[in-house]
Amino acid sequence: MSTPSQLVLLSLLVSSTAFAATPESEFLASHGLAGKSVEQIIETIDQTPQNRPLPYSASVTSTTLKLSDGGQTYMLPLGEKFYLSAAPYENQTHPCFNHSLSGCQGEMPNATFDVKVTDNKGNTVIQKKMTSHQNGFIGLWLPRNMEGSIEVSYNGKKAVHPITTRDDSQTCLTELQLQ
Repeated sequence: MSTPSQLVLLSLLVSSTAFAATPESEFLASHGLAGKSVEQIIETIDQTPQNRPLPYSASVTSTTLKLSDGGQTYMLPLGEKFYLSAAPYENQTHPCFNHSLSGCQGEMPNATFDVKVTDNKGNTVIQKKMTSHQNGFIGLWLPRNMEGSIEVSYNGKKAVHPITTRDDSQTCLTELQLQ
């Protein structure tokens, strides 16, 4: 049977570990990301009106959100959804594979596009007007393991590109030239 001093010690251990701040939680809190899901963190960073590059590194691979303060790196799994960031453009783009939430800048910030994503069976996955963020990108949460295409229209111009959402797929689509 437990003695009262063992119960007090156990209670202190449990309460101190439950409330101990981790480097990851301190990082998230210092950047206004505490208490958010991975999806919410990605959306918050991608939609921030701050100029790029941000004071920390944030990128999205097909399976992970990577955050870094320059010394420590934090890896948060994406789960069942896939995040694709698309930057339609008319004149200028940059090569990219994994979207840098903290660094990528597209040509057309705060522009409204007609966006349609269809899978390879012809099913419409997304069809709506979307406004690009301050960084010029449109963020799309898509089903994992999908093959299909994205079509973006703007002022009578259109871009179409094939997409995949597998574990080895790109998360930064910068090849959407509007013509």
